[in-house]
Amino acid sequence: MDEGRSYHPQADAEFIDLIYAALLGETSWQTFLDRLSANAPDGRTVMFSHNMSQADEYLAMASRFEGPELAAYAAHYVNLNPWLDHCAARKVGLGIHSDEIISHTQMLQTEFYNDFLAPNRIARSIGVTIDKFGECPLIISTVTSRPDPEMNARFSEQLTRIAPHLQRAARFYRNSPSRWSGFDLGVSLFDSLDVGVVVLGESGVVRMISRTGQQLIENGAPMTVSPLGKLRLREEDAQSVLQQMLRRSYEGPKTASLFSGGMRLTLISVEKDRLSLLFEGPTVAILIQPPGGMGNAVDLDQFAGAYALTKGERRAVSGIVEGKSVTEIAEEAGLSRETIRTQLKSVYAKTATGGQADLLRLVHGFPSRPQNNRH
Repeated sequence: MDEGRSYHPQADAEFIDLIYAALLGETSWQTFLDRLSANAPDGRTVMFSHNMSQADEYLAMASRFEGPELAAYAAHYVNLNPWLDHCAARKVGLGIHSDEIISHTQMLQTEFYNDFLAPNRIARSIGVTIDKFGECPLIISTVTSRPDPEMNARFSEQLTRIAPHLQRAARFYRNSPSRWSGFDLGVSLFDSLDVGVVVLGESGVVRMISRTGQQLIENGAPMTVSPLGKLRLREEDAQSVLQQMLRRSYEGPKTASLFSGGMRLTLISVEKDRLSLLFEGPTVAILIQPPGGMGNAVDLDQFAGAYALTKGERRAVSGIVEGKSVTEIAEEAGLSRETIRTQLKSVYAKTATGGQADLLRLVHGFPSRPQNNRH
């Protein structure tokens, strides 16, 4: 927006309506950010979370920024931003503009201003910290090309007024039970197989423990839960794997299996879209398999031979046994979900099982000469 064009900021009610519309799926959060950008001359907005102790833990959704701008910021300038520490430390829900953090005279002396802000036509920033969870505050910030203290003050006051609604949205995403389990197999299935399930959120905070999981932890599973509800694996190597999976920037394998304290633990990094990761952070599910249960070795070659399974069908069964979802099996095989589902349906027909639960029971209780083999 050029300097001579009239400026008409949106009313609070429009932003509040957009927040709840986005929450209900009637519009997108991108639309909300775009409208927020339009609230300031030459406005560009970013909603981001940044782990203050991990420089590479930066995740953002942006409006009107160019790709190279964001890439350069995330790769280098985020660590030079003199506004950022204040944003993380300030009171949640309080809108503020950059002149209240550091004077423009001081800012002119920084590398951040001369190498990033000035070349990208950024004069000031207005923002609000929506939520704090662990070391990853969730922040919305709009930059503008116009150094107008009065206008920026009005905009920051408006952010303060709409912040409670943004906080409700963040709490909804973080606390909604339906978002804690992103894998296909249900908890009741694992309970029926005497396998415990624990679902963890950011920083290892327990979001859900299945009935069997609670029993196994009480009876000596290799993990502890602190009074604050944080889970820790007893063995350092296992805990290190878990901590990596709980990072927002984690891009490693979706599953990891290891033995600890005589039990098999399967860690599953729950797949999320960027928006869910922004609002609620990472989620990891832990399957706890006690001695004598599903954790015992299974001769899948014998099983596949007895039921005349194809190579693809055996691969699908192997994935289910390892606790993988249909999506994960498909991605690892380079196939579609429908192909894997079709292969599993064929397996159910050949083994006379009614679904994944029956199939897993059959695999783990597999007799040497199956009675229902017709091949």
